[in-house]
Amino acid sequence: MKFYLQVFLFFFTIQNFAQINAKVQDSVTKKPLPYVNIWVENENIGATSEENGVFVISNEALNKTLILLCIGYEKKAIKLSENNQVFYLKEAVQQLNEVVIESQKKTIFNTISTFNLEEATTGFGIQLAPWIVGRYFEYNKDYEKTPYLNKIKFATNSNIKNAQFKMVLYVADENGAPGAYLYNEDIIFSVPKGLKETTVDLSKYKIVFPENGLFIAFEWLTIENNKYKYKLKEFNSDSYKTAYRYEPTLSAFTTEKFGNTWIYTNAHWRKSTALSIGKDKGSFTTLAIETILSN
Repeated sequence: MKFYLQVFLFFFTIQNFAQINAKVQDSVTKKPLPYVNIWVENENIGATSEENGVFVISNEALNKTLILLCIGYEKKAIKLSENNQVFYLKEAVQQLNEVVIESQKKTIFNTISTFNLEEATTGFGIQLAPWIVGRYFEYNKDYEKTPYLNKIKFATNSNIKNAQFKMVLYVADENGAPGAYLYNEDIIFSVPKGLKETTVDLSKYKIVFPENGLFIAFEWLTIENNKYKYKLKEFNSDSYKTAYRYEPTLSAFTTEKFGNTWIYTNAHWRKSTALSIGKDKGSFTTLAIETILSN
């Protein structure tokens, strides 16, 4: 049987915590914005807006600064108060790339990273607040021959069918951390139940691999559709409690050195640290991603 350890996964019992309903809208059209992730700055509290723009967050967030992130919109930092529960995001100014029409030519593919699913025995999962986990890929001059992102393959382990997931592409900033969005539209898709591989075809977007380096990241959505409820055995007891987490778990493998994996949590990016427990203690967790470029 395949051993599959979920790291960075925190279990909590479902309780009747006081909660606040709020909403995210476009600042001009006033249309609701779905799948916006919200974090309380410097705390492991967060939420995701549903299709109607509404999100539910713990009242512990009251009078604290919320960070709202949505591709295609400007990042917003705003305090949550009893009188301020509708948040408006301003559309980001986008620079249109010049369209170059070329004669049809033979397609060349270049696989710059791959993984073996049997070796992807660890992973990233969430419970309370949405996370973003990304892996950095350094630019190579040889990519000039195949500059476009063609396909990205990864693996997930999910206890539910059709868990929704978001892929985000970033350009590395001057400090080597995820910086500006490389592509300013949501790439949202569903993943199957069980331990499965998923391939996302990016060929139609004509996304060029940036010379500063690329982060391929995955963003969890803490929406009702992704919630998984289960029975959790209490410590030193024969009784069970109802608990929940948000699917899916993202597959990874371990390496002896830092594997260029970064995590966005508590509204800040940080490098993934070495494992502190288990048989792989001292090793690093690296996202299992296959990346294919083309001309």
